[in-house]
Amino acid sequence: MNKTSLALAISISLFCLGNAAAQTVYGETLQVMEERLKSDSTLYARIGTRLLAGDATLTNRELATIYYGNAMRPGYNPLQEERILDAMNTLARRDKYTDALSLCDNFLKKNPGSLPAWLERGYTCWLMEDSLQTVETYRKYYQLLDVPLKSGTGESFEQAIVVASLRDIELVVDKLGFIAKNQSLVTKDSPNGSSQRYYIVKCVKEGDKAVNPTYYFNVELPLGRGMQQSLKKKG
Repeated sequence: MNKTSLALAISISLFCLGNAAAQTVYGETLQVMEERLKSDSTLYARIGTRLLAGDATLTNRELATIYYGNAMRPGYNPLQEERILDAMNTLARRDKYTDALSLCDNFLKKNPGSLPAWLERGYTCWLMEDSLQTVETYRKYYQLLDVPLKSGTGESFEQAIVVASLRDIELVVDKLGFIAKNQSLVTKDSPNGSSQRYYIVKCVKEGDKAVNPTYYFNVELPLGRGMQQSLKKKG
């Protein structure tokens, strides 16, 4: 059973920049969210600590701040995230579950808004047959996954689903009940002279080839902000 299939199989009764900046998530634009993070340098860490501790009182807006704020931070580096996620997966495949979990937990302490890391952690806990940690980890995963799902319907450029990481596209599509088959990157100019990058993802439904919706994802955060940070790190 793969990680996303396991995440959907576990039924948890407890829960689940241009156009991007203009869209609201839980009543707040990403631009306003970023200003809040800039005005309080400790805000992200404080909310992240509460998420890691399993604080059930986190509001939807605080969860959105953790999810999108992960890519807004000065130290955000998606290439480093890719390397660590691959290392976690390699350790788990070699049955080194404790090492994989330790690596994942150390990463999540600094990057609590990483959906792929929470998914990897949940899958590792499941392989370890630790049911309590599995359920608790997937609870946090679904809390964060609900954030991009609330950012738009994905039916058009104007209602594009805003993601903080390119890996999150597959996770969102999977939660919607589909499989991503083809995707294309397009740049759309805005009337104010700015531009936004989108992935247009064509999907299919397993077992029903007649159902093939198309979803729009705004990827300006991971491609713009994320890649800039990665290039700075390499430089």
